[in-house]
Amino acid sequence: MFEIQNLQQITEIYNNYMFFDFPKDELKPLAHILSMVEDGTCTFYALKNDKEVLSYFSLCQNGDGVLVDYLAVNQKFRGQGIGSKTLEFLKSIAKNKYIIIECEDIAKAQTVQEKEIRTRRINFYQKAGFSLAGVNANLFGVEYTILTYPTNITKSKTKELYSTIYLRMLGKSMYDKFMKI
Repeated sequence: MFEIQNLQQITEIYNNYMFFDFPKDELKPLAHILSMVEDGTCTFYALKNDKEVLSYFSLCQNGDGVLVDYLAVNQKFRGQGIGSKTLEFLKSIAKNKYIIIECEDIAKAQTVQEKEIRTRRINFYQKAGFSLAGVNANLFGVEYTILTYPTNITKSKTKELYSTIYLRMLGKSMYDKFMKI
């Protein structure tokens, strides 16, 4: 069962999983993640067995949109349907809100391996019902392609929701400096 994580649990997930699951340039500082959870901007979830984390994600919301931040499945358990189960749970708690997911832009991949991983990731989300929004963003120098669920969200609405969520997450000065959409 998925459970909301407290600050200590998030710290453990950050140190034991996130640090290894995400490239350094995509990983926010732990203090910032904890601050967003403390102020109610984001909620952090995990699926665990008796011994370890199977998957985790953070949902950051504002208005009628939610941004999926740091969704990952433990490397030991990939290919067993846990990612699909995680997305189904995510959709159920997002209810009637638009869901936004960022994936590293395939066109900006620097190696064949990076391109394959990014393609596989986007295909996974599309198989789960997400669609390419036709929106790209540059956040802290990382190029992202945006996917949305459900598929009826317009490009302008995607940009609006994505911008307002990040404005809340980063604050105006950091947003203006590090976010381009």
